[in-house]
Amino acid sequence: MIQAHVVTSDNQHLYEHEFEQFLRRRHDIFVRQKSWRPESPDGREVDEFDTDAATYILGMEDGDVVTSARLIPTSQPHLVSEMFPHMCERAGVPCRPDWAEWTRTYVVPSKRSASRRGTLTELCCAVMEFALEEGISAVGGIQETPFMSHHRVLKWQVMPLGRARDIGGENCIVAYIQVDEDALKSVRRLLRIDSSLLVRRGLKRPFVRGGVLGGAGERHPRIEAIMA
Repeated sequence: MIQAHVVTSDNQHLYEHEFEQFLRRRHDIFVRQKSWRPESPDGREVDEFDTDAATYILGMEDGDVVTSARLIPTSQPHLVSEMFPHMCERAGVPCRPDWAEWTRTYVVPSKRSASRRGTLTELCCAVMEFALEEGISAVGGIQETPFMSHHRVLKWQVMPLGRARDIGGENCIVAYIQVDEDALKSVRRLLRIDSSLLVRRGLKRPFVRGGVLGGAGERHPRIEAIMA
């Protein structure tokens, strides 16, 4: 089972080795394997959304980063708002401090599994736990459509914001997941755990700043409209 470390610009100095490993594994997967970006001379994959607004969930086993997630408030510039706004034709581009874009997720090859209780599900559990604790109402963004079936296995409520399209040979869609207690309970039940996966070290700012628009778990009118 992973330990999911919460890393921001406030405590990143406590994770110098782990964060370097995270960026290099991003380069291996998203540059060398998927060819999303040009090769970087330093072997690290960093983009314009790796700013102080980003929060990272680094899933670690025995000090090794085996999986990850990057979360950015959609009130800040994010991947969908800057590069894929045309894929939100159903509901418009999210722009709320309590909606988090979830990107840069990978699982190292040695930890990939078809099991419903694999490392990816553990990461999903950690992200949902973090979102619920931080007052986030929805998490998501652009994702490959096979992940939609994984969300259904977790019994998560998913809200497509537009239709699926081919991007670089992969079928992708912009979709967001409702954050609530039921979603966390469901994934914990699948993993057969009842304790936290999160590790928090050092001082960190709250994810949602400037006030929560309703609080986690509350179904907002816009969410209801999207899911109708």
